[in-house]
Amino acid sequence: MIYSQGNDKFANNEFSFWSWSAPVLQTPNEVMSAISELRLEGRRVKNIYFVGMAYNWRDDDISDAVYDTLCQMTPAQREALPNCTAFLPDGVELLRVAEIDEPVLIEFEDGDVLAVDYSEGSCVRMDMNKIPTDILPGTNRRTIHPNKLFEDIIGKKIVSVQVKASTQEPEFTGSHGLELDEQPWYVAGLEISYTNGQYWCENGYLSFTSMMDFGVVELRNADGSLQKINAPDVKAVVEGYIDSEVLDSQDENDPEDF
Repeated sequence: MIYSQGNDKFANNEFSFWSWSAPVLQTPNEVMSAISELRLEGRRVKNIYFVGMAYNWRDDDISDAVYDTLCQMTPAQREALPNCTAFLPDGVELLRVAEIDEPVLIEFEDGDVLAVDYSEGSCVRMDMNKIPTDILPGTNRRTIHPNKLFEDIIGKKIVSVQVKASTQEPEFTGSHGLELDEQPWYVAGLEISYTNGQYWCENGYLSFTSMMDFGVVELRNADGSLQKINAPDVKAVVEGYIDSEVLDSQDENDPEDF
């Protein structure tokens, strides 16, 4: 565990990694202990916020994801689309995944706000009610409305929070001056499972992993498969962050490229 000297006073209401008081948890046991203290099970999710950017939801990244998906389709599948040349073609599904490097804020219906940062190998920070939901990004602008990308978890109850462990040393870059000692078990992931509350069975889960010094947040079904979003519905995810003329473009893709 690495302790922070932060006091949760963010200058100009801008997020700063070391102004945040949450410690850096580096073992599965440390993370499990923090989860136990936070008492997350049974809480209902009201909203989700990102402090900073979702790097894979900028216009060029969306265009690349659509193009890659079209390339994986058969000619017959592309011909069946209403308009495969559109920037957001109906019938093309993109993954509900976000690549970030600042905290995720999960607001519960009881008013508490959980902050989670997992953007460095085996380094998790999490606490409650220390980062305000209106905080400004510390490095890069916001690019999405995460409550729209991860909308299936909104209004649902948390069933459990699982910590994944591994004996394999993770990718570690030493961002923010962090150090990671050799240890028998490393943090390999975090999963927040949720239910509609009807039968108290898992409907899906929000998965947190790290990649280099980025965090990867994914919305998955109970069977582990990634949830997807129909491309036209991406408009609600990026509304206000990407020009509507780009989103409504009908001639982004050339069928001869596939």
